[in-house]
Amino acid sequence: MEQKELRIITVFLGILVVITLGVVLHELQSVMLPFVIAVFLSYIFKPVVLYLRGKHFPGVVALLVVFIFILALFFGLGTIIYSSFESFIREFPKYQNRLSLLLRETTLVIDELAARYDIKPENFNLSDLVDVSAITSIVTSGAGSFFTLLGNLVIVILLMFFILAGSGDFLAKMRSAMTRKHSQRFVSMFETVDKRIRQYLITKTLISLVTGALTTVILLILGVDFALLWGFLTFLLNFIPNIGSITAVIFPVIISFLQFDGITTALLVIILLGVTQFVMGNVVEPKLMEFSLNLSPLLILAALFFWGWLWGIWGMILAVPMMSTLKIIFENVESLEPLAVFMSGVSGKRGGGEEGKG
Repeated sequence: MEQKELRIITVFLGILVVITLGVVLHELQSVMLPFVIAVFLSYIFKPVVLYLRGKHFPGVVALLVVFIFILALFFGLGTIIYSSFESFIREFPKYQNRLSLLLRETTLVIDELAARYDIKPENFNLSDLVDVSAITSIVTSGAGSFFTLLGNLVIVILLMFFILAGSGDFLAKMRSAMTRKHSQRFVSMFETVDKRIRQYLITKTLISLVTGALTTVILLILGVDFALLWGFLTFLLNFIPNIGSITAVIFPVIISFLQFDGITTALLVIILLGVTQFVMGNVVEPKLMEFSLNLSPLLILAALFFWGWLWGIWGMILAVPMMSTLKIIFENVESLEPLAVFMSGVSGKRGGGEEGKG
């Protein structure tokens, strides 16, 4: 009986800890979100710093080169995306009117079909089901979220700079602080975790980057408006499994459907972007990834809801990379291995199968 009571208390304490952690992370969003992004960026750009150091560049010079490169990259990207968002919001009323007209025409067609088969729908109107005016506010809020984070760009880069600057001395400090037996075990574990996290993040980022670039090229060839904007959104949404890939295709399909009179271009967009997403996510990515994370679909769904509630769209984008990082850590810490098993999608396999198309 005492053991049952202890288990119940443990469960309730765990729930309280999760709730408390959620509230703390939600309140500290403005601080934690730039820090998490800085950590992931440091993993992606760490090989560049190591390469430059290997070429006998001083550590400060190597960090400065990466710092300037990232600052220029984000500044250029931010300028291009800002102009695309501005153009999209300016041109959106044209698509809004076109969508309203299509909804009215579709309603008339449905009414005619209903009358032919002696069906009498009462006050049926597609315009009542689709709130066209709400789309503008959604797009504006999404753009606002992006540019708010872009405003914290200097903070993100500075945090990443300090993380990269201190990463090289960490293992040396561990060797000095611990006995040789414990330091060797810890260093080996840390290097394994560090390598797998870096390999996962770099591979995922490159796959997302190529997918976004291919999306932009396809849409430019087809003449779809705001091709660069949709390519950038594809890059970001590719970090969200399944849902992100589908959403990345839906947006340009809707725009192409509203932009052109026929449906030929919209069908081509569906086919070409769908094939691109499938090939990159199910053929190229598994071959480039040296290991598979095999995250539980239920865990992915819960993580998307949890981090989306905490940090909005950025939380959903970072949800799977964060869960993947935790699982890699759990797999390489003996006492935490059972948690990695619970996070797996296939029973008894901690490393088989990718978490899903992102």
